[in-house]
Order: sequence, then structure tokens, then C-alpha cells
Amino acid sequence: MTSSLKNSIHRCNHKERSQLAHRSKLGLLEKHADYVKRARDYHSKQDRLNRLRQKVTERNKDEFYFSMTRQRTKGGVHIQSRGNVALPTDIVKVLKTQDENYVRTMRSSGQKKIDKIKQHLTSTADLLKSESADVADEDIEEELDEKERQILRDAKILQETKASRGKKRKHIIFAESPDEASRLSRKGKEKETVQSVSTPKATLTDEDLGWRSATPKKKRSQAKSASKQESEDNDAEEDNSRQPALSNRKRLLKELSARLDRDRQLRYAIREFEMQRLLMGKGARKKIQGVEKVEGEEDDEEDEDEIDARKGKRKSSSRTVDEATYRPRVYKWRLERRR
Repeated sequence: MTSSLKNSIHRCNHKERSQLAHRSKLGLLEKHADYVKRARDYHSKQDRLNRLRQKVTERNKDEFYFSMTRQRTKGGVHIQSRGNVALPTDIVKVLKTQDENYVRTMRSSGQKKIDKIKQHLTSTADLLKSESADVADEDIEEELDEKERQILRDAKILQETKASRGKKRKHIIFAESPDEASRLSRKGKEKETVQSVSTPKATLTDEDLGWRSATPKKKRSQAKSASKQESEDNDAEEDNSRQPALSNRKRLLKELSARLDRDRQLRYAIREFEMQRLLMGKGARKKIQGVEKVEGEEDDEEDEDEIDARKGKRKSSSRTVDEATYRPRVYKWRLERRR
């Protein structure tokens, strides 16, 4: 049979068996070629591990090379320098100046956005001028976090609450004897009760003077109910119109607190860059205040056996910087007489 006739005859296509439906979670069905690759990879790794184990068992403990004198280890691990060369001081100063200028530029752009948000807040404050404005502000403050509220209070955006202000001062009366003090206190209480009991003076109305005829009681009640309904409708409309303003004000306050916090961090970063640049220069200086740090936990006391195993040496306590109480370092340079 020629090749042309052989190719013209229909033959069955042998397809690879797919993964079963109830085993589809296991992925594609592994074929023999996949198994061969996986097995070769596994055996190559095992051979490498066996060679390393053999080298460890047959190693010479007294082995020495003169290049070892210039190397160092840390915890039994060989540490080798990467050949990085420290940059000169002048170049580092230039780089720090560039970083400082970039941070200062970002801070100036952030301050513009802060001013813009403050203008929006003043415009929304006009929409909330009503008897319930204080209540609305209190509701917004409750939805903010404690950190956000503190940042806004420090920036004089939010007013301090009554609890933070403290109790108001009371009028102190000095008396020469206890009887006089009790008499003065009773006198003050009687004055308050008299003021609360006293009624306002009666005023003559148009009906009493005869200028206008008295309206019937039914009409009065109908007029009162109509006016009450109108006032309720007006209040509902005001609440509906005030709701978007409240949500917008809450969003602006959250954004403002975040930007104020970022502005504080950028201000500290600028100061730190400037401090590092000055410390790299000449001149004697004295450290007045360092970065506030948090000591390691006092409860984690070391065991005496561990101290004895280290021949009396104690572990150095881990000191970490607390972001909430972070403050830049403060140095004082000695005055130099320049000619």
C-alpha cells in the first residue's frame, strides 16, 4: 500500500486520558513523562544531600587556610563582604540634601491640600447652622477614632468635650463661722427657687383691647395642627438636606486627620535629614535629647541557668522606637569663634 492510500484511510485518534470528575480537585492527571521529570528532580536533590552529608562526616576539623585569617563568622555562619565601598561624606551630604528637598516639596503640596480641606469644612459648617448642629458634630466625633479625634483637637479643628475640659469652677463663699456658711448657702438656694417659680408679667393682647374678635376654639386648634404639620415637614426637609452635608463633613474630617498626621511625620523626617547632615560635618556637639524608645518587656526575665551557660553574660534588651511617642533628636553645637 502506497503512502497516499495509507494516509487516506481513517484511523482512530489516540487521546490522552483526562482526570476523573470526582478527582478534578487534584488538578491535571499526571502522565508518565511528568512522573519521569518529577522522579529525576527528586533523586538529584537526594544525591546532593547525600554528598553534603558525606563531606560533613569526612571533613578535617584541623583544616586551615591562611585566607581564614581575613574572614569572620557569626554564629557559625561564614560572613563575606560583598565588596561594597562606602560613599564619600560629601556625596552622602548631597544625597541627603536631595532627599530633604523632595520631602519638603511633598510636605508643601500636602499643606495646600490641607488648606483646601479646611476651606471645604468652613463652607459645610454654614449648612449645619441650626439648633441640632452641636448634636450632629458630637455624632460625627463618635464615629471617628480616638487617634483622629486627638489629631483634630490638637489642630484646633474640633472643640474639646466637656469631659476633657473638666468641671466648671463654682462660686466660693468665705464665711467666718459654720452657721454663717449654712445661712448663705440656704439664701442662695432660696434665690434660685424664687427665680424658677416667678412667672412672667402678663401682657395685654389685641383681643383684650377689643381690636380683634376672638377666634373660636375649633379654628384655633385647626390652625395649631396645621402649623405643627408645616413645622414637622420643614424639619424633615432640613434633615434630608443636611444628611449629605454630614456625610461629606465626616469624610473631610477623616481625610484631614490623616493628612495632618502625615504632615507631622514629614516634618520630623525633614528635621532628621537636616540633623544627619549636620552631624556629618565638623564641630563639637552635645546630645540633649534622644529618640524616645520603648524598652523590652520586663516580664521576660532570663533564667539563671541560661545566664550561667553564657558565663554570666546577659542578653541585650531589645529596644524599639514607639511611633506614637517618637520625637526627633536634639543636639547642641558648641559655639565656635570664627575669624
